[in-house]
Amino acid sequence: MADGEELDVDAGKIGCMAAKFASLGGTLSDAQMVKKLLDTVPESLFAAVAGIEQFCDVETICFDEVLGRLKAFQERTERRKAAVGGERRGDQLLLTDAQWEARRRQRGGGHDHDDDDGGSSVASGAKGRHGRCYNCGVRGHFSRDCRQPRKEKALLADVDDEPALL
Repeated sequence: MADGEELDVDAGKIGCMAAKFASLGGTLSDAQMVKKLLDTVPESLFAAVAGIEQFCDVETICFDEVLGRLKAFQERTERRKAAVGGERRGDQLLLTDAQWEARRRQRGGGHDHDDDDGGSSVASGAKGRHGRCYNCGVRGHFSRDCRQPRKEKALLADVDDEPALL
């Protein structure tokens, strides 16, 4: 198996080999398929192979389980490389600081500190809080910190409003 080749491709080749054995009247056991897979992985997966050989019984482990462990290890190492700044896949999106700021403003989390009543939330004592209270609707504090009496949520439906409940 080459370094750039996918594990699924290699597993498919081993599966085809098992099918050819079966068509010729022979059998290829899971243990033999596991050994073949572990012998053909690229060098980037040798740490996972060593862990599987050390902590699992290669004679009794299922081929699909070994393949799943190798895939998980490969995905984890690819994510780590991407996080460090090594490789980047096509599905990862990188934004500039200005683009992040524009996205935050578009979603309502911008740097405007104005309340609905025209006062500043920083001046009213809510330093750095930009959220809107779900209880009273005023910006600058959260509902858990609200001094207004709690609004009660209606738990019962009115039968006249909801005829489907009958």
